[in-house]
Amino acid sequence: MSDMKKLFYPFERSDQKAFWSGYTSPRMHFFNNNSIIPDVAFGEEFLISTRELTLDTPHIHDGAINFFLFLGSDLTDIFNTGIDVDFCIGDTAESMEIYHITKPTAVVVPPGVFHAPLYYKKVGHGALTLLHYIGTTVGRVYPRTNAEGKEEWFYQKPKPRYCVEDPSKLCSICGKCFTKADETPEDVRKYMEPFYKNASTAGKYKDCFVELKEEYHKLGDAVISPRLVFRGKETIAGADELFSFNIVTKPCTLGDEEPMSNGQVAEFLWFSGADAYDGWASFDAEIEVELGESPDNMETVTINEPGVIALKPGTWRGAIRVKKVGKPLCFIPFYVHDKPRYKLTQKIVDGKKLLVYDDASTITEPTAGDELFLQIKR
Repeated sequence: MSDMKKLFYPFERSDQKAFWSGYTSPRMHFFNNNSIIPDVAFGEEFLISTRELTLDTPHIHDGAINFFLFLGSDLTDIFNTGIDVDFCIGDTAESMEIYHITKPTAVVVPPGVFHAPLYYKKVGHGALTLLHYIGTTVGRVYPRTNAEGKEEWFYQKPKPRYCVEDPSKLCSICGKCFTKADETPEDVRKYMEPFYKNASTAGKYKDCFVELKEEYHKLGDAVISPRLVFRGKETIAGADELFSFNIVTKPCTLGDEEPMSNGQVAEFLWFSGADAYDGWASFDAEIEVELGESPDNMETVTINEPGVIALKPGTWRGAIRVKKVGKPLCFIPFYVHDKPRYKLTQKIVDGKKLLVYDDASTITEPTAGDELFLQIKR
C-alpha cells in the first residue's frame, strides 16, 4: 500500500460492543493517536440509541472537555431529529440541572463538571449522539455509597480491567455488564425519578447548550441545503473544533481544483452513509481525493467504504471528487483547532506554477473549496 493510501482509515466493523443493549453495533468511530498525527487530541464516535434508556451515571472528567452533538440518525433530514433527550449537568451529583433536547443541539461540558445520566426518552429512527473528547478521558471520578451508607468518591485510574465472567481475560467492553437487556421503559423512568426530584433550577449551565440552526450554502445542488455547521468558539464557548455535515446526493466536486495545503491545522475527512443507523449498509459511493507531500507529487486515493482521511498539517490535498452516489453520502470535514489558518494553493498563471497564500481576510468571495476550508466566512 502506498503512503498516501495509508492516510485513509476504514471504520472497523468490530463486534466489541455487540452486547450494549439499546445501541447499534458496530459503531462508526475514529480516535487519533500519536502514530497517526502526533499531538492532536481528536476522537469521534457515532453512538446510536435505539430505545428508551439512560447513558452513564454522574461523573466528572478532570482532564478533558466533553463535546456532545445530538441528532436523529437520518442525516438527509438532519433538522428533523425525532428525538427527545434530557441531559443532566451540575455542580454536584445529588442536584443537577436537567436540559431538554429535541432539536440539533451541541453541548460542551467543561473539565470538573458533573454530567450524566443522559435520558433518551424518544429516539425516532435512532438517536445519534456524536461524542467528541478534547484532551484525555482517563481519570474519571465517580460517586458511590460505601458500606456505612455514606457517599464517597473513587478515581477510575487507567489500569487493566478484567472480564466479570472470566477474570483471566481482559474486559472487551462487550456491554453485558454495562447495560440491561431486560430493562423496561418503566425501569428507566424509576431510575430517573431522583434526578428530577432533586434537580437544580439555577440555570448555571444553560450556556453549555446551543441549538444549531439551518445554514444555506454555495456548494451546489448536489449537496442538501440547508446543512449543519459548527463554528467552534463562535458557536459555543470552550469548543475549538470546526465541522459541517454535507449530505451529497449526486456526483460532484468539492474543494479547490488546484492542490492546496492547510498549513497549521490537521484535517479529518469523514465519509459514511447518511443513515447513521447503519453507516455501512447506507454507504454506496466512490470518492477520489488527490493527496501528496507536495503539489507536484500527488496520488489519487479512492474511497469506496466508510472511514476517515487523517491529514497532518502541511499535507497537500486536491479536490474531493464524488464519482458515484448510489445512496446519499455523509461527508464531514473536521478541523480540530479554531485558530487563524492559512492555506497555500498551487495555481497555473501564464503557464507557470505559482503558490498563492490565502487567509480568511484575503478571501472575499468564497468558492466551494474556500467554504470547506473556512467553514464560515470570517
